[in-house]
Amino acid sequence: MTAIQNKLDSRWNRICVFVDGENFRFSLANLFSDDSYSFKVHNYLPDSNWHEFFQSLCDRPGWELARAYWYVTREIDFWPYKIPYEWREREKFLMDNRIMTRLNEQGINFPKGKEGLRQVKEELQKRRQAIQKRANGWQQVHTAIERRYNQIQFQRVGSIRYDLVERSFGNEKGVDTQLATDMITLSNIYDIALLVSGDADYIPPVSAVKNMGKLVYSVSFLTADGTKLPGGAWRLERSVDGQIELPFEQVRKRLGIST
Repeated sequence: MTAIQNKLDSRWNRICVFVDGENFRFSLANLFSDDSYSFKVHNYLPDSNWHEFFQSLCDRPGWELARAYWYVTREIDFWPYKIPYEWREREKFLMDNRIMTRLNEQGINFPKGKEGLRQVKEELQKRRQAIQKRANGWQQVHTAIERRYNQIQFQRVGSIRYDLVERSFGNEKGVDTQLATDMITLSNIYDIALLVSGDADYIPPVSAVKNMGKLVYSVSFLTADGTKLPGGAWRLERSVDGQIELPFEQVRKRLGIST
């Protein structure tokens, strides 16, 4: 390494990591989809030393972690949000949205009339309570990580839709916007931004930060067969200054995931 390169490395030393939480979690689930690992797909996050993990992304000469900002949704937007109380309005609502039909297709057969409408409402309420309990558990994990490790901060913003009938999550709202905003407004506290995401929506804020004289690197992970995660990262990589690619075994060891 030349003396000039050493000088540049020592100059650009304050690092902020910006983590798109859902992108990151989806990547982990795909990396360790094989049931032979201690981290299972149904787990929320591995029990890892997160400070060491983010610090390991800054293992180049002169790089020092300033802070890792981890973006997660603040609340869940349930659908249907509210089921009418009066049974005739409830019946019309369920028919208009094919809720009864969709539940029957899942093998749940409710009796006809008021009793069936009551049971549908109870079923959807039960599903809502179960997901809300999971979400509360996720928030407890976030809080525990923040308390245990310095320099990690969860940014709880926006929402994510959950369909109670199909039992499926939709798209997040507000998370990518806040991450993009913070990359720009916090640019005075870092010299290099590491972006953990494969979302091409971050290309405009990356360009804005680069125009401020900062460096931006994308962080991606390689599966055992070499596939890059998060998916779609190649579009983002065309706009950043460099890439940090972690091979599968390196990710596994840094997260403390055993076989």
